[in-house]
Amino acid sequence: MKLKEEVILITGGASGLGHALVERFVAEGAKVAVLDKCADRLQQLESDHGEDVVCIVGDVRSMEDQKLAASRCIAKFGRIDTLIPNAAIWDYNTALVDLPEDSIDKAFDEVFQINVKGYILAVKACLPALVASRGSVICTISNAGFYPNGGGPLYTATKHAVVGL
Repeated sequence: MKLKEEVILITGGASGLGHALVERFVAEGAKVAVLDKCADRLQQLESDHGEDVVCIVGDVRSMEDQKLAASRCIAKFGRIDTLIPNAAIWDYNTALVDLPEDSIDKAFDEVFQINVKGYILAVKACLPALVASRGSVICTISNAGFYPNGGGPLYTATKHAVVGL
């Protein structure tokens, strides 16, 4: 069954799960906007899918980049029906005992800024469009949001935080 021109905005859509989501939505007939930091992979998505995608190079930690993604999606496709905050980084299953004391602040800030703040900013930037379309937000989480062994303590804490959102 084909979707009727649903418009989806996905963060982190140039690789991993996000890329698989882009491929599937386009195959089902949707139009997809992608916010990602990797210009080369975004260029490949545009090359592969032409007018069915619009790609925005940016950082999910930036409200301005999130707003740019929302506005470019709306300019190209007229609305946003579904937002999928997906961009995230993993902590390589690093146990607390193995985290150097002098690295905890930097690692914590980076993982939480991308994995949690990036989701909050995406929703905030897309909120007016989602209200107008009566749209949906689907947050990708991973098993780490429900079980304590899906990553190290930093990654697992961010995924539990997204469950709380």
